[in-house]
Amino acid sequence: MVVLAALATSACQAERPPGVYDLNIADAYQRLFRHTLPDMVFAKQCGILIHVRPEGVPNQRVMWRVYSSGQKVVEFSAALTAIGDKQTKVVINMPRGEKGGEAYDGSQFYTRPAFNQPLRPAVEEQVAAILESRPFDVRRVGPGKDKVCLVQRGGLESGRVFRVDDLPGMDARQSADCRDSRRQGGKC
Repeated sequence: MVVLAALATSACQAERPPGVYDLNIADAYQRLFRHTLPDMVFAKQCGILIHVRPEGVPNQRVMWRVYSSGQKVVEFSAALTAIGDKQTKVVINMPRGEKGGEAYDGSQFYTRPAFNQPLRPAVEEQVAAILESRPFDVRRVGPGKDKVCLVQRGGLESGRVFRVDDLPGMDARQSADCRDSRRQGGKC
């Protein structure tokens, strides 16, 4: 009897289309809206301090805005659609990048990236993990491709700190020293 129930459950889950979760729309919204995505941030952060702020339109959309040093660096959202009373379809929306395509799609260049690229798979995995009540699994995301990100993450281990508003070619300390020198009439 238990085996039949397990087979029936796995068959139902196998038939569920991608992006559809077995939660009503209100529960899906509440789970996502309460989340600042700490597992994804830990796994994909590039070494600049970032803060994730969720905002939402109840039972319609949750948007996460990502800030560093008071500047918005990226935002992305999950659009929710009820499928009956017990399921919700979720579509992840990413903004356009400066070079076309999506922001943080792996083809964009950022002087001080907030996340290792591509970002979409990490967002999709984090949303799925939240809605399926399971841990975020970085193995489902794949490796990042952003070389600047790898340098920044490596800098953390050696004591170098980076900020989104660093001057080109400088870390946070060098940028601050340069700004101070300029304020006093000097050069960098």
